Amino acid sequence: MNNTFDMLQNLFSQDLQELQHLRKRGWFVLPMSRIVKEEHIGRCCYLAEEFLSSEELQTLKKDLGLNERQWHTYKTKISQ
Repeated sequence: MNNTFDMLQNLFSQDLQELQHLRKRGWFVLPMSRIVKEEHIGRCCYLAEEFLSSEELQTLKKDLGLNERQWHTYKTKISQ
């Protein structure tokens, strides 16, 4: 694996962990924080698709525990 893969994996892991923490506290506590975090994850999805090979992308999704539906959902969180 390369540095781009490792960097993206670290970004995703941190964001998903923070999002899980927000979820445990309840969405109503910090709704703007949740929105910003989900948008950042969505941007990371696009970056991963642009810079990783197909094999690396599939490995990343598997390592993060994200299925195609979840991946697509995060991508739709980007504000227009």
